Amino acid sequence: MHSVIREIFASQGISQCGFCAYDAVLPLLPVRSASRIPENAKTVIFALFPYWIGEYPDRNISRYAIPDDYHMIAVDLLKRCAAALTEHFPEHHFEPFVDSSPIREVHGAYLAGLGYRGKNGLLIHPKFGSYVFIGELVTTLEISPDREPMGECLNCGKCLTSCPSGALCDGFVREELCRSAITQKKGELTDWEQQQLISGGLVWGCDICNDVCPMNKNASPSDLPAFYKNATATITYENLPLLRKQKAFNYRSRSVMERNLALLERDEN
Repeated sequence: MHSVIREIFASQGISQCGFCAYDAVLPLLPVRSASRIPENAKTVIFALFPYWIGEYPDRNISRYAIPDDYHMIAVDLLKRCAAALTEHFPEHHFEPFVDSSPIREVHGAYLAGLGYRGKNGLLIHPKFGSYVFIGELVTTLEISPDREPMGECLNCGKCLTSCPSGALCDGFVREELCRSAITQKKGELTDWEQQQLISGGLVWGCDICNDVCPMNKNASPSDLPAFYKNATATITYENLPLLRKQKAFNYRSRSVMERNLALLERDEN
């Protein structure tokens, strides 16, 4: 069964998947999508979507936002996998989730043997590092896990000590301090938040805790062709309207992005 399922995922270009008992990821997160969990769910099939597609020295957005919106790419691939699995197991239900999932994705993917647990709360895959998105299919099909968890990261602490805003404390992200969260915040920023954004130099996101991780030093580029199409590493006032339709920051208003652009532009002047 494991090989059949992995072959189906591989046919859609997904090279990394693993299995975890549904009960092992409980309790669910209190999100609206929890209503889509199939009744009598038995297993969660986790899949990784590597997104590192090379260096972009002049980028002004986080690496994960350079490709097109991963939500749409990953959901489309998972739906294709679900359709193929339903043909093989017609009596069972396979429901896809990405990001807004009620499943604690890092925890579940760790239990499925897909990576190490980083101090910054991210999953670190041996080949693709922490530059991975996580998605899953929740299914009524009972599938035994076939890999042991890989354990913890190197425990070097570089992500903790390199975080310039002090957002990482004992492995937990303090959302109000995280530079990435600040770039996504609606409304007016405090003077301190403005300075954090300017110091980071990015209109969207922050990659510091990823980039300093020694387990990312030899991370392999993505093996998913969809992430290379329309790659754009720099946001401008001119291309923003189009990019907001294509990229992972499309849920935020144009005004938030223009505010961030203006702050960086003001600093340059």
